[in-house]
Amino acid sequence: MEFCPKCGNLMVPVRKHEKTVLKCRACGYELEKTQVDYKISHHVGESKHVITSKVSEEAGKSLRRSEEREMLQEYYEVFLETFSEEESGSEESS
Repeated sequence: MEFCPKCGNLMVPVRKHEKTVLKCRACGYELEKTQVDYKISHHVGESKHVITSKVSEEAGKSLRRSEEREMLQEYYEVFLETFSEEESGSEESS
């Protein structure tokens, strides 16, 4: 990591005429370097992780009654049949 000798801001590697130079984004100062071993890495701390959704079952209630489960099973089977028909139709047209 290098800093600009003019303004003190961070210099970043930039490709210019098939060469890599360090350039200050604030003042535009450029410095040609012979060594081009730059690596950019990011670390996300545990405090930055976000839970986007969470599913939980309410205490004392069953997840679904048997009738609801049967109905959902039928919907799922119809979905799979429709999906496979659409997939086979798109393969034939390709």
